[in-house]
Amino acid sequence: MPISRIADLGAALLGGGTKTGIAEGLGVLALAADAATGRPQGAGLTAAVVAAEFSRRLGDDLATQKDAYHIALVRFIGCTITSHETGMMSIGDDQGFAVATMLGDWADRDDLKMHLDRFIALEAPDEERDAAFESICDIIPTAAPDFTAAHCKQSYLLAKRLPISQAVLESIPYYYGRWDAKVLPYGGEDLPYLQRLHRVTEMAELVRRLENATRAKEVIAAKLGHELDPDLGAKFLEHADEIFKAASKAPEFESFIAAEPGERVLMTPKCRVTLAEIAADMTDHKALCFLSHSRRVAGLAAQAGQIAKMSKGDVENLRLSALVHDIGKCAINNRIWYKETDLAVSERLEMERHSFQTQFYLSHGNPISQWVKTAGSVQERADGSGYHRGVPLTDLSANILAVANEYDELTHGLPNRPAVTADEAAAQLNAAGREKRFLPSAVSAVLQAAGHMVSDALGSIPFGLTRREAQVLSRIAKSETTAEVAEALGISPKTADHHIQNIYNKTNIRARPALALFALEHGIVMD
Repeated sequence: MPISRIADLGAALLGGGTKTGIAEGLGVLALAADAATGRPQGAGLTAAVVAAEFSRRLGDDLATQKDAYHIALVRFIGCTITSHETGMMSIGDDQGFAVATMLGDWADRDDLKMHLDRFIALEAPDEERDAAFESICDIIPTAAPDFTAAHCKQSYLLAKRLPISQAVLESIPYYYGRWDAKVLPYGGEDLPYLQRLHRVTEMAELVRRLENATRAKEVIAAKLGHELDPDLGAKFLEHADEIFKAASKAPEFESFIAAEPGERVLMTPKCRVTLAEIAADMTDHKALCFLSHSRRVAGLAAQAGQIAKMSKGDVENLRLSALVHDIGKCAINNRIWYKETDLAVSERLEMERHSFQTQFYLSHGNPISQWVKTAGSVQERADGSGYHRGVPLTDLSANILAVANEYDELTHGLPNRPAVTADEAAAQLNAAGREKRFLPSAVSAVLQAAGHMVSDALGSIPFGLTRREAQVLSRIAKSETTAEVAEALGISPKTADHHIQNIYNKTNIRARPALALFALEHGIVMD
């Protein structure tokens, strides 16, 4: 599926492409969200086309048609906030959980189990899968309000940074609402019109993409009056074949852009930065070990660029590239990211696919901007020993990003590799510079920047939290226990617990996903 227009986003984010529409940036995020939720590639794009076409056939005005188009695009940018929890429930398969729970009826245990069995951890032992399915079916009825609220809150926090309508924003908290008001405490015509329209079109297009149009119509018909608005669903079925034709045009990305109702909302410089930041935040909530990684790397790389005497424009381009450099991680299942032992060859190859996916999302086809080259080369090395292309990395900007990324990963660790001290990281990177795996000038600039990056890392801290409490918050948001927080910060467990209780009292928040959202909303960088 050629989607070469994605490259325009890279050009726009680097200061060119002034006529690029914001839909193109949202389309890139939608592609990453497709992967994060286990849906077919491009399902978010075609869902937007279907929603807009259905709205047009209903006789809605252009503003409402555009809202229907936009809500489909921002629908899943909050999907990663509970990837940790859903992966833990589903044998590490957060992607399978997501698509299974999109299709399965939460009020019908047998239907939900059928979809869980269809999508989750297909290679795991039967007894392990059966136990996971029973647990999920037990948990969902009581956990649904918190689970859905976390998704919707992240989508809202990210979407409100963009120039989309208030009607879209007001519909986001009701994403998961059912017509029959089962599972969640709202339904019927109390649900916003946009939400009810979107529920019909999203379900129909997902089933069409996974199976076929005939099956999609059967599913919609079966859900009328239960999950779906019966009147809107019936009207959709009247025109389903024509509506699906609008989403079946190729090439996919160009058809999606052409389907935007009314005048395009153009990309402004502010929007370019916002989209890069949204990509960073969406990616970094995929797994606890990623929290704030992209923003830390962006800050470190930008400081290193200044030290290397890069121009102001080149430093900003480097920062934006750093913000999006890991968006391809959305495509990789959490069972890989959370594995505590060495990866098998097949697992390592699956993991390494993330850098290709980053480049794919940003510029399928010929890379046309420094953004794409820099962001998509973060795992390459100066001696050609990196991945995914395995070519020598000679550009200074790309080397700085690669070194900054390596430094942050070394000092923060992963489930299968503990963090090292800053001095140990510096020693490893200096050795890599001597061995020509990185340009020595890039290593020097990053390490110099790293010596000064902590001073203003937390900035202005909200809700009266102290700097130490902000540090503690950043750790309990990653599910660390009181003892783990104490050990990491070099304080006693009693002192750590005192800080935790102060955080709970000051923020009135106790759940991990909500604390992670609090940190996101108020700019508290995860240590």
